Amino acid sequence: MSRRKPHPNKEGAALLVALWVLIILSLIVASFAFEVDLEARLVSFKRKKFKAEMLAYSGIDFARAILDKQKDAKELEVEDMLASEDDDGFMLAALHAKRGVSTHTKIEQGDGSFTVSIESAEGGRNVNLLTREQWLDIFEMANVPSTEWDVMIGCLQDWVDENDEHGINGAESDDPFYEEAGYPCKNGPLDSVEELLLIKNWGPDILYGKPDDEEGDAIIGIADKLTVWGDGKVNLNTASQDVLLSYAEYEDWELENVFEARKGEDGELGTTDDGIKSLEEVGADGNKFKLQSNFVKVTSTGDIYGSQYQIEAIFLLKEKGSVVVNWNEGPVRNNANTRQDNNSDMPY
Repeated sequence: MSRRKPHPNKEGAALLVALWVLIILSLIVASFAFEVDLEARLVSFKRKKFKAEMLAYSGIDFARAILDKQKDAKELEVEDMLASEDDDGFMLAALHAKRGVSTHTKIEQGDGSFTVSIESAEGGRNVNLLTREQWLDIFEMANVPSTEWDVMIGCLQDWVDENDEHGINGAESDDPFYEEAGYPCKNGPLDSVEELLLIKNWGPDILYGKPDDEEGDAIIGIADKLTVWGDGKVNLNTASQDVLLSYAEYEDWELENVFEARKGEDGELGTTDDGIKSLEEVGADGNKFKLQSNFVKVTSTGDIYGSQYQIEAIFLLKEKGSVVVNWNEGPVRNNANTRQDNNSDMPY
């Protein structure tokens, strides 16, 4: 008997089915590999984020130790420690903190690191204590159009006063601006500088500045010249040039004397003699300025392979230890100024 040959159509169908099976299996394998790679990336990201967060918390503990140790820091002893290379900058930072001088420290921890900066939270003008005349000096320094001064101050006064009576150039909760915004006037002091953005006739251009354009001249942002902490006296060891220029009595040559005095006798920053030792040294008014602060701002940034987590805390310095009165934390997005924050007023 002769053997029947397979029909050509059946051979083609079998080959087609085999190809489809191979394609489906390839897709399944590729999908599985993609999911494994994606999960590995997510796990790696979460692991690095967790490590960066723990490093940032370590930085806060390091800063707390500096603040608690500052009373024991003495210039000659710190110089001896630096000369013997027995100090990683801890006691020098404590000495600077004692004098109200800003400090910046970076500590390596395995594959990661944390950086800690300690600076006065009273290096700006306290928005809750400024008089009308002082606001005018600030507006003039920042180049805010003079046509806006009266309405800005009026709306600010109505925002913080405890009544609902409209002041001159002010706006209370029944003003269309607040009705449209969906919130009333606070009728209390500001809890943050950014709260100014909620007030009528205040806005990002005033707080953060704007360049010269067709609508007017450039405005210097005032947010970084203000604070809500302290007794209204500005720490002369940390205040910026613009903050000092917001005082009408200061001239450029006087500011040069202040910045030179901050360097100490050796004329170099970052040494044991940094800091202005007395207000009389630079002819500063004790009713407006101070050299040490009761509130300090600590910024701790943990970094592991480029993944960063940042904590900003305000410490109230007391006779026995320090207490956190404000807390702000979150992963850094792109840069240190763009961060997803989790705010809390609970002490750490």
